[in-house]
Amino acid sequence: MTKTSAVWTGLLASAAFAVAVPAQATEEIDVTIVSGFSPSVAVVKLLQQSFMPGVDARLAETGNYSIDWQEAFSGTLAKPSGELEAIQTGLADMGVIPTAFHADKLPVYQIGYVTPFTTTDLVLIHEVVDGLVEKYPAFNETWESLDQVSLSVSGIPDNYVLCSSKPIQSVSDIDGLKVAGAGPNLRWIEPAGATGVTGTLGNFYQLVETGVADAMLVWGEAVVSLKFYEVCDNYFNANLGGVNSYVINVNERAWESYPDEVKEAMIAAAQQFGVDLGEFAAELGAQARDTFVEAGGNVVEIDPEERTEWAMTLPNLAQEWAESLEARGVPAREILTDYMQAMRDADQPIARQWDQ
Repeated sequence: MTKTSAVWTGLLASAAFAVAVPAQATEEIDVTIVSGFSPSVAVVKLLQQSFMPGVDARLAETGNYSIDWQEAFSGTLAKPSGELEAIQTGLADMGVIPTAFHADKLPVYQIGYVTPFTTTDLVLIHEVVDGLVEKYPAFNETWESLDQVSLSVSGIPDNYVLCSSKPIQSVSDIDGLKVAGAGPNLRWIEPAGATGVTGTLGNFYQLVETGVADAMLVWGEAVVSLKFYEVCDNYFNANLGGVNSYVINVNERAWESYPDEVKEAMIAAAQQFGVDLGEFAAELGAQARDTFVEAGGNVVEIDPEERTEWAMTLPNLAQEWAESLEARGVPAREILTDYMQAMRDADQPIARQWDQ
């Protein structure tokens, strides 16, 4: 056999071996992702448009793994506020938890709700609170007894307003109104004389339509996406500010079963989700006033001095929160100071210095 023949024989043998042994196949991982809300609600819409495709795109870079997403939205697996338990028990592998509904179990995550009138920048809130989570173990320790791993903090309420079936020209008009809210934020309107009605995005419309509530504490994006202008003729921009209101969590047992590459993809996608959700809220929220007017409604902006006066009438929510957590060994005063200092450094429109 000549040298050339020997080379070709070797190449053909190598080619035959390559055909016989295909490249490593992609491993598919089943993931059930839960939210009690429907895709008409921004947090679910962005799960579908940002988080899930973000994970997919990162995994596609190597082709080692892929996710078979099982969407459990619209109350099919858990109602709004039922996500925490669904993830804890393993009924779902992961999902988005609205932290406002679990103030008793997630007290440290209520920092946005005890510092109203501070900022309307959700991307800033996402970045600052994620930084606090990294710095202070108390955040992640929250999840140990709940059998979960938290990937990132996010929010959708960029600026709480009052959407009302009754006219509101100033803060004094809030006196006597029944106002629907998520729970923790109802303390903001009680000093103005309102009666709080606990609800969710899923039933605010019905609460006002049926007269159980006169108004709702919501934000611009929700007004547009969920058509709250159909039951409310009045939009009072109280400029109450935004809050961190969601976490993306994974069941601990499911998390431990995932390869490192999948974990890294999920963490990165969750962090980007927080940015995308904040930007989406700002973009759609900017359309709320025009949408409201086009629907025949009235829009009133709060007077800046009245906003400051309102903020000062509230009890010191942040100090109450800090004292309660300090009693449990959580350095809440340091956490609060770090949060407020980050807002001051970013020149936010703070009406009350909650840490001072």
